[in-house]
Amino acid sequence: MKDFENELEKQFLMESAPGAYAMFNGKLYSYFGGTSYYELHKNDLVINSAVNAVKQYGISSSSSRNSFGATQLIVDVENEAANYFDCEDAVYLASGFLTDQAAIQALLNQNLFDVIFMDEISHYSNEYASRLSGKPVHTFSHLNPVELEDKVTTICSGNLRPLIITDGIFPIFGNLAPLDKYIDIAEKHNGIVWIDDAHAVGVLGENGKGTIEHYKVSCDRLYFGATFSKAFGGYGGIIPGKKDFIKEIKCNQIFSGATPVPSPAAAASLTGMKLLKTNHELRKQLWDNAKKLKSGLQSLGLNINNTHVPIAAWSMSSKSKMQNLQNELMRKGILIQYVQYVGAGEMGALRIVVFSTHTTEQIDNLIDELRKTL
Repeated sequence: MKDFENELEKQFLMESAPGAYAMFNGKLYSYFGGTSYYELHKNDLVINSAVNAVKQYGISSSSSRNSFGATQLIVDVENEAANYFDCEDAVYLASGFLTDQAAIQALLNQNLFDVIFMDEISHYSNEYASRLSGKPVHTFSHLNPVELEDKVTTICSGNLRPLIITDGIFPIFGNLAPLDKYIDIAEKHNGIVWIDDAHAVGVLGENGKGTIEHYKVSCDRLYFGATFSKAFGGYGGIIPGKKDFIKEIKCNQIFSGATPVPSPAAAASLTGMKLLKTNHELRKQLWDNAKKLKSGLQSLGLNINNTHVPIAAWSMSSKSKMQNLQNELMRKGILIQYVQYVGAGEMGALRIVVFSTHTTEQIDNLIDELRKTL
């Protein structure tokens, strides 16, 4: 017992690629954390493409794209992303965090909004980008289109145009934004909608195109960005869209003042997109595992949603109870997350993420051990 407590006091270091099983501090765990939903971060095709890219292009082009830093590899990522998401064009940025800032700055430069309305637990990157815009920012209650419409109607009564900002999937509890309702509000008030779809692309929709495909919506007032660092097994931020919008992003400092994504990460992102575009069975298996996990958690009396989202979370009455439960599972070789993060609430939350590669035995074992511990 004492040895285990001493182990917990050390910095917890991942010593393998993320996957259904992962090594931390010399111990192999059944791992239910992170966001490598298909284990593409250790897929042989993805890794080999990264190795070949670093041999051809080096670590990076070591220059901005406005000088000599563009490579065919970077251009290929953008072309493939435009094709994947059925858009006219796309821009590839150094991180997913930057997509919100780059997009909102471009929308501002195009004079498409006057005031911002943001879900109160939107990701930090949305909040940061909104504040930097210099426009008034109002929050609305989480996933509450009724309150949003009331605020928009009141504040925009003088013909101000709203920009509605939300995550597609919220990362802690895996809740989905009611995107269809937000679009209705935007259309009614001559506004636009921006979605940070980092957790949804590759996961939601028949073809993995994210929240927009999940809701089967199409609207000229809708803009979105995402990351390759989760489902796709790569790295960097991507914004697909119309040519004039993408051109505006490529004219601002976030694009022109930065070195492009390192070559191996770009190659991994490109290969990951191609794999998810052609292998729909991966997504079906992920959905099946999400259903199995959530059904098991519901059988324990936990309030868990029934969506395809492979994330489930709940809170308990105290931090110590949640930390004790996490530690007990760790002793059994199972790793779930105790998180204190935006959207987790004052106490934090216990969070479980399931991958397409988790076996039925792993999921059943997790539920059985939770039944003994809760």
